[in-house]
Amino acid sequence: MNLDIDIIGQKLEEVYSLIPDYRCNHCHKCCSPIIWFEPEDIIIKDYLKKNNLNKNKFLNKIQKCSFLKNDRCSIYPVRPIVCRLQAVTSDLPCHFKKTNNYLSEKELKNIKDKFNKILDETGSKNVFYTNRKTSNL
Repeated sequence: MNLDIDIIGQKLEEVYSLIPDYRCNHCHKCCSPIIWFEPEDIIIKDYLKKNNLNKNKFLNKIQKCSFLKNDRCSIYPVRPIVCRLQAVTSDLPCHFKKTNNYLSEKELKNIKDKFNKILDETGSKNVFYTNRKTSNL
C-alpha cells in the first residue's frame, strides 16, 4: 500500500462526496454479499478496530451482507462504493425509489475514474474482497 490510512480515507471521501445520498428503507434487498476494494478494506478494518467490532464474526452469513447487524449496516459510515451507488445508478436500482433520477453517465464516469485513480495510486487495482461464502474447488 502506497498511501497511509488518513490519505486513503481522505481520497475515498472525496469520491464518496460525489455520490448523492439515498434515504434507505432498510429492506436489505440490496444487501446481498458485496465486494469492496483494498483501500476500502483498510478503512473498514480501521473502523471495526476503533469501534471494537470483530471482523471475523461478520463473515459467517451467506444470504445477506455479513456486515448487517441487528438489521442495520454495522459499517455504514465506511460502507464501500458499491453500497453507496445503490439506488443512485440505473445498474443498482432500488424498488422503493419512486423516481429514476439516477446519476448521469458523465457523473458516473467521473466517479469511476476518480475511484480507479485511487486504486492505481495504491497499487491495488486487482485486489478486492467479498463477504460471499465461496467453496473450495
